[in-house]
Amino acid sequence: MAKKAIWAVALSFVAFSFILTTSACSKKAADAGWKADVEIVGGVKTVRNPEAPRYGEFAFDLVEDMVIGDEKEEAYFFPGWVTISIDEARTIYACDAGNRRVQVYDKSGVFVRTLGRQGQGPGEYSFPSAVYLDQAGDAYIGTGRALVVFDREGVFKKNVPVKTFLSTMILGPGGTIIGTTQPNIRAEGGPKSTLVQLGPDGELQRTLAVFPAYGVSPGQMLFHWYSGGIAFCGRLEGSLYYAFSLDYLIHVVDGEGRELFAFSKTEKSQGISGEEADLTRKDGIWAWFGPGDPKTAPLDLPGHRPFFKRFLSDDLGRLYVIRFRPITEKAMTTSEVDVFSKDGIYLYRMTWPFLPQAIKGGFLYEVRQDESIGLTRIVRHRVANWGEFKA
Repeated sequence: MAKKAIWAVALSFVAFSFILTTSACSKKAADAGWKADVEIVGGVKTVRNPEAPRYGEFAFDLVEDMVIGDEKEEAYFFPGWVTISIDEARTIYACDAGNRRVQVYDKSGVFVRTLGRQGQGPGEYSFPSAVYLDQAGDAYIGTGRALVVFDREGVFKKNVPVKTFLSTMILGPGGTIIGTTQPNIRAEGGPKSTLVQLGPDGELQRTLAVFPAYGVSPGQMLFHWYSGGIAFCGRLEGSLYYAFSLDYLIHVVDGEGRELFAFSKTEKSQGISGEEADLTRKDGIWAWFGPGDPKTAPLDLPGHRPFFKRFLSDDLGRLYVIRFRPITEKAMTTSEVDVFSKDGIYLYRMTWPFLPQAIKGGFLYEVRQDESIGLTRIVRHRVANWGEFKA
C-alpha cells in the first residue's frame, strides 16, 4: 500500500507578481511587498533577489508509489550505495557500486537489462561510479578515467577517455563533460577550485570558472567540512548553473561557456566558531593529500561558512540550492533548500527530510539505505501537489 508523507508545514508569506524586464520593479510588485532588482554587472544581467522568497515556504505532499530493492532476487539486490539517472520515459538507470554493475528498470520498476559487464574489453568496466544520460538517450557509465557508452537498447557504442582528472562530473551540452578538477598544491599562486569543460572526445576544451581553494597547508591539501567548493548542474536548453559555495552568486552559461545571466539573493554571512573548528579537526576532515599530519596541519578555514553544498535541477529548469549546515548540526537528517525559477527568481524555501537524487515529471527519486540488513532501495515518490508548485 502506498505510504503518504507530508513535508514540513509551510509558513505563510504573501508575495505577488514579478516580471523579469525593465518593468520588473513594477508598482504591482512593489505594492505586494516583494521586489527583485535587475542590473548589469560587468556586462552581465544580474537578478538581485531579497532574503525572503517570493512565495514563502512550500511543502511537497509525497506519495510513495514504487520501491526497487529485494535481497532475495539478484537483479534487484543492492548491497551498497546506488546512484541513479532517469530518462524521459521514467526508465531508471541504477549504478550499483556494491555489485559493480549498471541495472536498467522500466517505469514500473521491472528489471530490463544489465548494461555491459565487468572486465577490461569493449563495453566492460571494473568500478562504475555513476551513470549519465544524454539527450539522445545514450547512457554513459563513469569509470574514473573513462566513460563507457551504450545506446538506449543497451548496445555498446564507444569508450570516451577522460583526459583530465575530474573530482566530480556531469554530462554537459552537446555531449561535453563538465567537472571540477582537484586543486594542485604546486600551482602558481596557490591551489584553486576549477570548473572545466571537456569535449565529446574527452579533451579539455575550456576553463569555465576559477575560485580560491581552502584547506591549504604547507605542502598539503585538506578537504574538510568548511573547505567550500563549486556547485553545478544542468539547466534547460543546453545551459548550466554553477556557483562558488562561499559566494551566493549563481551563474548561468551556455554550451560554450558564455555567461547568459547571473542571480543572487541577499544572505548574511556567518562566521565559523571555535567549537566548529574543533569539531572539524576531530571529525570533519574527509580527505587529504601531500606530506604532513592532517591532525596537526592548519585547517585554513574560510572567513565564513559556505552558503550551500550542492545543486539539483528538475525538468522545468528550477534550481534547488541545498543549503550548508554547520558541523554542529551534522547529525540532522533534514535539509534546507532554496528554490529558484529558471530565470533566477527566488521562489520558495523548503525543508526536505531526505535528499532526492532526481526530480523529474512530478516525481522525486530517493536512494534509501537500510544498514541493519545491508540493503539499499530505490524509492519513487509522486508529488501530489506538484501542480501547485510554481515554476
